[in-house]
Amino acid sequence: MSPKTAGQFGLIRQEKRKLILDTALELFAENGYHATSISQIAKKAGISKGLPYNYFESKKEILDEIIGVGFSSIYGNFDINHDGVLTEEEFICFIRRSFAVMRQNLRFWQLYFSLMLQPKVSETYRAGYSGIGENMSEMLYRFIVAHGSPDPEGDLVLLNVILKGAYLSAIVAPDYFPSEIVETKIIDACLELIHKNKINIQENEN
Repeated sequence: MSPKTAGQFGLIRQEKRKLILDTALELFAENGYHATSISQIAKKAGISKGLPYNYFESKKEILDEIIGVGFSSIYGNFDINHDGVLTEEEFICFIRRSFAVMRQNLRFWQLYFSLMLQPKVSETYRAGYSGIGENMSEMLYRFIVAHGSPDPEGDLVLLNVILKGAYLSAIVAPDYFPSEIVETKIIDACLELIHKNKINIQENEN
């Protein structure tokens, strides 16, 4: 048997890393982050106890990567051209791509949301991504203001509730809330709110 190439070793490392992350996510979501140990992850994954430490320094680092993967999968589609200005086309694209990502790996997102609802995990999330979240909220706020909202703070809260509620419903109960239908209705609802504001300000100007 010929020795493995550097490319083959790299592929094996990627596969092992993904196996550890997928297994950890499953156990974190089902048993709780704090109740899950590295040795339990290794046993579930069918690998040696020490192998996870070849890829991650700690359980916390595994959690951080899982959170990062989920966050970037969704919010990497926000403000696609990275100019700091959210357009209506980008807003619609963000919603469509978010639902597409969730449909591609529904099991991952079911486990991910279950994990994120754990208090200690949500604290880690807020600590690591609060700055990015604030920037996104600021862009969405300016987007709402630009469309003439008389109550941008209230509309910002409403849009966030609509979007997050829609994502959660489509993930937790996909049989009752088919994502394709939810996606279309959510876009319609958001645009109706935004366009209503623009119509109101145009009427006031006239």
